[in-house]
Amino acid sequence: MIERGMKLPNDSVNRILSAFNSVELGDPRRAERLDNTLRRLAESPRSTIPDAMGTEAELEGAYRFFRSPHVTLEALTLAHAEATAARARKAGRVLAIHDTTTCEFAHAEPAEVGYLSTGKAGFMAHYALIVADDESRRPLGVANTEVIFRDRPPARPSKNGRKLRNKSGVESSKDPNRESLRWSRGFTQTSQRLEGCTVIHVADREGDAYELLGTAIEQGLRLVIRCRVPDRRATSKSGEKSTVQAIAEASEGLFTRNVELSTRAARSEPRARKNHPPRLGRTAKLSFSATTVEIMRPRYLDSLPETLSLNMVRVWEQNPPAAEQPIEWLLFTTEPVSTQAEVEAVVDIYRARWLIEECNKAIKTGCRYEERQFEGRQALLNLFALTLPIACELLWLRSCCRSRPSMPARDVLTPTQLQILRSLGSYKLSANPTAHDALWAVAALGGHIRSNGEPGWLVLHRGLAKLLAYEEGWLARENAPGLSISR
Repeated sequence: MIERGMKLPNDSVNRILSAFNSVELGDPRRAERLDNTLRRLAESPRSTIPDAMGTEAELEGAYRFFRSPHVTLEALTLAHAEATAARARKAGRVLAIHDTTTCEFAHAEPAEVGYLSTGKAGFMAHYALIVADDESRRPLGVANTEVIFRDRPPARPSKNGRKLRNKSGVESSKDPNRESLRWSRGFTQTSQRLEGCTVIHVADREGDAYELLGTAIEQGLRLVIRCRVPDRRATSKSGEKSTVQAIAEASEGLFTRNVELSTRAARSEPRARKNHPPRLGRTAKLSFSATTVEIMRPRYLDSLPETLSLNMVRVWEQNPPAAEQPIEWLLFTTEPVSTQAEVEAVVDIYRARWLIEECNKAIKTGCRYEERQFEGRQALLNLFALTLPIACELLWLRSCCRSRPSMPARDVLTPTQLQILRSLGSYKLSANPTAHDALWAVAALGGHIRSNGEPGWLVLHRGLAKLLAYEEGWLARENAPGLSISR
């Protein structure tokens, strides 16, 4: 079966192409090849590259483009960042959501592509997704991208369980090339590129580092970051010395709110499973409190202030089901937290962080990036740069189906696909279905049960694959001479 993928509307394709209007590749023929290759990939994000290109000549041209030493990740992502900044300035106020994701390539050699912590081939991609800070939470693009390669396999554990490390395997706090500095670089570069609009930086627990917090505060950046080290030494606003966790628990609850929690499947990676354990969907009654805390500088840092003063919001579940782990967030922020509305605003900003997790899925599942059969680092990086704006558009389209459910289904699916869903799908479509109807019809093909709530990427992937298989047979029969299809 040829998997062409869900066809994106022309408006979406044009927005993706506009992300690279300012790129400089040194030759107009490369710019033309970029436009043509990107258009074909954007029109069918889940297609294989040979299927997307269509002809042998176009395929060869695309391969030459991706492997060209004159085409670089830096040039492509800079052009995308400039287009993102222009959209951000129109929005006025945005969230910069930072995260690191791993890209694994089962077909590649680690010595060529790089080593992951598992020893497999791949690299880490750190980027900042820019999202409109309004009810739409529209992804506007990526403002900063940094790829981290490890050219050596991970240290192996010794017989006593400790890892065998040499000097090159230890990340010193004085090392200017240490991986952890990607967070500070990302915050700084994103702020510089988004000059002229209001930016609030958002990060999960990996962003909780004194060096990052101190550098960001020195630069006057606005932050919402989840606490990773609750036993860190701290001082309460009354002057009592304790830990961050103890100070948070001593602060008085301000209000409660019922929040719907989605089901979360178990993850295979031990660290991810520990930080994000599996759970069943439920309605959780959450309590909220806020205070000010002064955290102490670690002993190994001497170039930053001895203490940092931050506002802190605590969100916790007092009576979780017996078999479930209670919800608890500790959020450091520079935003005001003196009223219920201000506390709710901080929590809602952090809740938007899930969008970058969805963007990671759009890159890997929606665009099938890790399945691309390039074996060289250069080609994989250039393809990653072209994948980012496509993933942002896919994320926006799926979000539209949820936040703008009344938009026409024809903006998401082709007429043939809609006809197939009416004839073969279990979800009944009206004469003029909405995008939300189309989303649920595709999910139903993938085995989604309506009582399970909104469909996720995997069930949509299964439904889309089945829809495309039906479409191949439908079109083949429709185009066969002497055959007709009863409607």
